Amino acid sequence: MSYQKLRVIDDKCLDKFKKESKCCIIIKDLVYDVTSFFDHPGGYDIFKDYAGKDTTAAFAQIGHSINAQKLMKNYLVGIKKNSPLYEQNKNTRTVNGKIEYIDYFLEEIKEKEPPKIDIPETNGKEDNTNYMLVAGIVAGFSIAYYLMFLK
Repeated sequence: MSYQKLRVIDDKCLDKFKKESKCCIIIKDLVYDVTSFFDHPGGYDIFKDYAGKDTTAAFAQIGHSINAQKLMKNYLVGIKKNSPLYEQNKNTRTVNGKIEYIDYFLEEIKEKEPPKIDIPETNGKEDNTNYMLVAGIVAGFSIAYYLMFLK
């Protein structure tokens, strides 16, 4: 886990960012400035739709890769004021002038183990299906059907 001092960002600050043409989104109570992330695979315009809003559900629904989740740390700028995460870390609050900060421990995003695939054991038994017989029966029914409706 790595420790980071995050700026506390309220709605007024988010509105100020929007007026400055900055694009900030909120995921799990953390604020990300994605203004410079033009290479987003879904297109940069998707950020404009969510600017200043909580996008946690949309982010989870897409199913972002581990690499995408690791990349997010580069855009982290703060924590949403009065959010559950803010309240949880409120005891680490410091104020420098008019700017409020919270100490936050970033969770390391780990690679998930690939799912284990259960391969059924055959115990040396082979598949006894006689595919030639099945093909012959299907062909026989097809010919009979054709001859029945032949005029």
